[in-house]
Amino acid sequence: MDNSSKWLISIICGTVATFFRQYGLFIVFVSLAIVFDCVTGLIKAKTIGEGLTSQKGWKGFWKKISLLVGLFFGIFLDYAVPLLFAKAGLALGVELPFALIICCYIVLNESISICENLYLINPNIMPKWIIRLLKGSKGKLDEDRKD
Repeated sequence: MDNSSKWLISIICGTVATFFRQYGLFIVFVSLAIVFDCVTGLIKAKTIGEGLTSQKGWKGFWKKISLLVGLFFGIFLDYAVPLLFAKAGLALGVELPFALIICCYIVLNESISICENLYLINPNIMPKWIIRLLKGSKGKLDEDRKD
């Protein structure tokens, strides 16, 4: 392997390592929440006798993909906005939390869905106070989404 290939591989690996050091946990948390929601959703559908249709599956698949796209857009904003401010000669002076905010929103929303699925699978599996808390949170999220 020649030196230019080694340099290119080193640059790529360094960039990926830096990216995942900062955003790796966000991606892991969101991915796990999505996987848990899909698994509990499939179990719920089987348990309560809902049919698994191809149309429903594709709709859910694209919804989950859009969540990941939203997270990656937040990561993009975390990098792009400070860079654009710097290019304009302006000092931002703060760390931007776009990706963190989007990550928290996705994980909270998926957690609500997971708990709803678990409740429908077995109502005794979740403490009632968690159900009330999550229903209240879902109502607030839905209100904010309409605004």
